[in-house]
Amino acid sequence: MRISGYMGKVLEVDLSSKASKVRELDVSVYRDFIGGKGLGLWMLQKYLDAPYPPLSPKNPLIFVTGPVNGFLLSGSSKLCAVSRSPLTGLFGESYVGGFIGPKVKFAGYDAIVFIGASDKPVYVEINGEQISFHDATHLWGKDTFETHDILRRSHGPEYEVLCIGPAGEKLVKFACIEHRKGRELGRTGMGAVMGSKKLKALIVTGFEKLEAAYPDKLVSFSRELNEAVKVKLKGLTKYGTPNIMGLTNDTGTLPTKYWTEGEFYGFEKINAHVLKERYHVRKAACYGCSVACIKVSRVKQGGYEGVEIDGPEYETLFALGPLCYIDNPETIIKANELCDRLGIDTITTGNLVGFTMECFEKGIISSGDLGFNLEFGNGESMLKLIKMIGQREGLGDVLAEGVKSASMKIGRGSEGIAVHVKGLEPPGYDPRGLKGVALAYAVSVRGACHLRHLAYRPNLVGEHAFRKGKIDRFSIKGQAEMVKEQEDFYAVIDSMILCKFIALPVIGPVLWDKLVNLYNIVTGLEVNMETLRMKGEKINADIRELNRKLGYTEKDDWLPERFLSYPLAKGASKGQVVKREELQEMLREFYKMGAQKTHTF
Repeated sequence: MRISGYMGKVLEVDLSSKASKVRELDVSVYRDFIGGKGLGLWMLQKYLDAPYPPLSPKNPLIFVTGPVNGFLLSGSSKLCAVSRSPLTGLFGESYVGGFIGPKVKFAGYDAIVFIGASDKPVYVEINGEQISFHDATHLWGKDTFETHDILRRSHGPEYEVLCIGPAGEKLVKFACIEHRKGRELGRTGMGAVMGSKKLKALIVTGFEKLEAAYPDKLVSFSRELNEAVKVKLKGLTKYGTPNIMGLTNDTGTLPTKYWTEGEFYGFEKINAHVLKERYHVRKAACYGCSVACIKVSRVKQGGYEGVEIDGPEYETLFALGPLCYIDNPETIIKANELCDRLGIDTITTGNLVGFTMECFEKGIISSGDLGFNLEFGNGESMLKLIKMIGQREGLGDVLAEGVKSASMKIGRGSEGIAVHVKGLEPPGYDPRGLKGVALAYAVSVRGACHLRHLAYRPNLVGEHAFRKGKIDRFSIKGQAEMVKEQEDFYAVIDSMILCKFIALPVIGPVLWDKLVNLYNIVTGLEVNMETLRMKGEKINADIRELNRKLGYTEKDDWLPERFLSYPLAKGASKGQVVKREELQEMLREFYKMGAQKTHTF
């Protein structure tokens, strides 16, 4: 029996023996774990039968699709990567849009699992049932843009490419996996896992057809969704993700000068309107998507003339801009390109640069340690440090371990400066002015993260995610209930896999009712909302249980000292902290709602 929306097959690739096999999963796995995040978790539990080190050949690298991927539907392009994270040591997950997710489905697979490790650089070609192993010695050392172009030229444009850059090869703990020179499996270090296996790239093509349980209903759903997108997501379509910076800056929750201020003096120089008017040259979209949120930017004059990137996205803009006190958009665009070519996560990179700038300001690190001065706002020095990190040169070799490990190695009080949760550096929302975000960062299973809950949106706009009701961002009232429901909802979203831009809190356009409808249209399984919510809850509970086996305890559900003891110095949230007793109360409420229990079906 095969459920509609699934290919019914998983490809296992053994890089040690250069062999592959196809496995079929029982339909109960698809029913219980949906796909994407859920299926990746289930597979990781099977392959990671002991707490093997993240860079061990025994740690699998799993690429997973979901039931909606591959259909002509806005938001259905995502691919998920799952492994034990080299950065945190815990459950690692990352997502990428573009065209690679649908291509994996067209090749005939719901997931591709890499086990073992090659003895020399290799890239793997998947053309439907034909699996080939190719020597990648000539690609080793090349950046991600060069690698992508070489492979597309040699194999043809029908192939989609995932590849790593020098950072993945050198096992930088937050190395990412690049797709189409601007889309990334960005967080938790999946590129380092790929590098540890000497897997330089994966190229995929295939031409199998997908079938939904109710094709006509899916066509109607897609049309209605596209109409809703035009109205509800017009800001994303026009400006892309940087549009939200106006709201974070106005509310004093834009992380600035390495988490000391909440408002950026240089906002007018780098905001969405400036980027659109001066740097955007065209827009782009992922497979089948009408949102078209990708904004391609090009520097048209000056020292970085000709530099062109997808973005910068909001998270990159905040991390390489306000967090480091950089107000030059051309420097940010260049830094974005450098990170993409090296293959490193821009959020973690910006956090590391900001951390090092503060260490320099406080005299913990000197120009002798770096070879140059690194004051806040020094764009040229930021670019130098990014290169050092991506190539593991000098102090960059220490920073390449992430801010938690780097601060422990540097010492001299830098541990108290380091901002992270469970080893993962936070994204662009300061939790001192967003109390739901404070809880969401603390409990997120992959560390400080905005995407496991999207709690920042209800907090910023003051509206409940799924029903009528107000949320006060300065109050803890109702935050635990909101975070818990959103955690369950987005576990399902990440398992189907849908892009969160078509499932945003408050505005949707896909919220619980439409999500249930879409799941039933594609799979024909006819579930209700409560059943789907319980599946999401089980996935999150199972991840927590896996994390316990990997060393996590509930004591790790906490925030760094900066958020607890140091009030914001500037902006509309000036003076705010996350009080310990308030965080403890939110945690008690969150756990009381069943966030730690496991269901059986």
